[in-house]
Parts: sequence; C-alpha cells; structure tokens
Amino acid sequence: MKKVFFLSILLSISFARAQNDHDHSHDTKPSNAREMWGDFNSGELIKTAECDWKNSPFGKKIFKNGKLKGSFSYLNDIDLYNIVYDSDGLMVTGFMVRPKKPGNYPCIIYNRGGNRDFGALLVYNAMIQMGSMAADGYVVIASNYRGNSNSEGKEEFGGADAKDVLNLIPTLAQVEYADTSRIGMFGISRGAMMTYLAMKESCQIKSAITLGGMNDLFIMKTKRPDMETHVYEQIIPNYKDSSEALLKKRSVPYWTHELCNSSNLLMMHGSADEACDISMAQTLHEKLEKDAYPHVFIEFNKDNHGCIKHREEVSGFIQEWFEKYLKNGVDFDEESSYKLVK
Repeated sequence: MKKVFFLSILLSISFARAQNDHDHSHDTKPSNAREMWGDFNSGELIKTAECDWKNSPFGKKIFKNGKLKGSFSYLNDIDLYNIVYDSDGLMVTGFMVRPKKPGNYPCIIYNRGGNRDFGALLVYNAMIQMGSMAADGYVVIASNYRGNSNSEGKEEFGGADAKDVLNLIPTLAQVEYADTSRIGMFGISRGAMMTYLAMKESCQIKSAITLGGMNDLFIMKTKRPDMETHVYEQIIPNYKDSSEALLKKRSVPYWTHELCNSSNLLMMHGSADEACDISMAQTLHEKLEKDAYPHVFIEFNKDNHGCIKHREEVSGFIQEWFEKYLKNGVDFDEESSYKLVK
C-alpha cells in the first residue's frame, strides 16, 4: 500500500509541476455547484454523493477479470464520496474517503498542491492518495479550494481561500465515523502553505506532515520568477500594491511563533527540488529550532520535488508519524529535529 500511495503523490506533483511550467492560463469556469447540489439545509455543512470510481478512466484499468488487481485491493475496504461543503457561505468542492467498517477514526485533512485547476483533485487522487490513507484507518477529506473545480468564489493562493481548509474542521463533525478530537493535516507543495496557515489559526490540528512544501514565497519568486508573473500577480488580490505584506502573510518563516505549539510537524524535502527550493525548508527549520517548535525536518539527499528516489522511505515516515502522533496520541518525543537520508 505504501508504494501505491507514494507513487500517486509523485505522479500528481510531476503533473502539476509540468503544467505550471508550460501553461499559465489556468482559467476556471463559473460554478454551477448550487444548481447541481441544491442549497444547504439549515445547519447543514456538507453534502456527499457516492463516487462512481469503478467507471472512472483509472478505475477501469485496475480491474482484471472483474476483480481489483492485487495492489489495489484496499479499495474494497473504503467508501469514496464527492462532496460540497459550506465555506464562508460558498459551496466548495472536494472529496471524502473513509473506511467501510463502522468505527471512530482519526481524521486527515489533505491539502492539494497547484493553483487554480492545476493540481486539482480528481477521482484518481481520491482512489489512490486519499484512499490508501483511509484504508489505514482514517477519515480523509480534501478541498479543491474556492474558485476551482466548480467551487464558488475566487482563488487567492493563500488568502481568503485558506479558510476553506479551516472550515473542514467543523465540517468533519457532520461526517460519520470521524473522530474530531484527532485531526491531522497533510500538505503537498502549495498544500504546505495552506497547512501552515491553518496551524496558525487552530489548535485542533494535532499533527501535520508536509512534503516539498512551499514555505517562503519570497524565495519562491527568486528561484522561479514565473511564479510572480503567472501566479502571484494574477490571483493574489492587490498584489502590486502590497506585495511584501501579502507574501509575508503567506510565508510561515515570518510567523513561526504563531503556530499552535500543542501540535507537531514532520517536514520532508528533497535537496534537489527544482519546483520548491530546499532553502525554503532549511530556513523554516532554523526558525522552528529557535522557537523550540516540536518538529522534525527530513532532507532527502539529491532528490527532487517528489522524492522519487526515496519513495519507500517517505511512505514509511508518513505512515509511522500519523500512527504515532495522530492515531495513538503519543507525546512528541523525537531525539533529533534534523535527519539526512542519503
């Protein structure tokens, strides 16, 4: 299961990265979510519909003689749902995956990478990335963020759309089998920024993991000037008038002291990451060290944005971290805050 889960992370990161490099139009269509789903009832925060994953393009590929291929057999043990949920009065789309077996399961909020509809969650992501987590005994929920994938509102790349992550916390209270006393977060690339913004505002996040995180938007635009011209200037409101303040607001090294100290963090990054430079992780690690924030930074030597050379190690770290600190609620007890994996 670890290999399947991590391979899908690699594919989604590579796909989002390739598109981000070569196509910056990112236009999204107006939302018709309310027409499709209907208005929320009084007090209702989430609507769900079973996801017909078996008839999805990928679903059709993993059946052999009417049965799931071996490495995908875990899909028999989980239920997948398309969702819309209420975020500041907007209908925002996403996915939710949970075990079939009734129980009281810890929750993982999965924060996608990319911007606008690039990197958007598809049925494939729910089946593989979220599904393999759910099969390990978690309720996994994810947002496509406002303004994307038929969600109402406007994408702001870490502005008001950060509330779309936070608003999943009360939403989970209406999800069957979800234990809202045990909520974790997992963020990839841009999803790391969304994770840190949430950890700044809420102590309900017990543990978090980031991979190839976009931690510092100043470093990001220095290493990749295209990010400023094709992302920041296009979707961050009032960027040209207040760029420094707006980037600081989205860059966790400037406010590590505001992160909830009752949580903990596993931060993983490849030293040869060309999409999100390793210097962002190093800078954040230094700040977290000064603040004595409970965290571990794992650097994967000469590896890329998806840490493909160390895929098995990364999958193991993810599974072990959430098992220990989220599922079992162990007090943070790591001896070292830095590890280099060669």
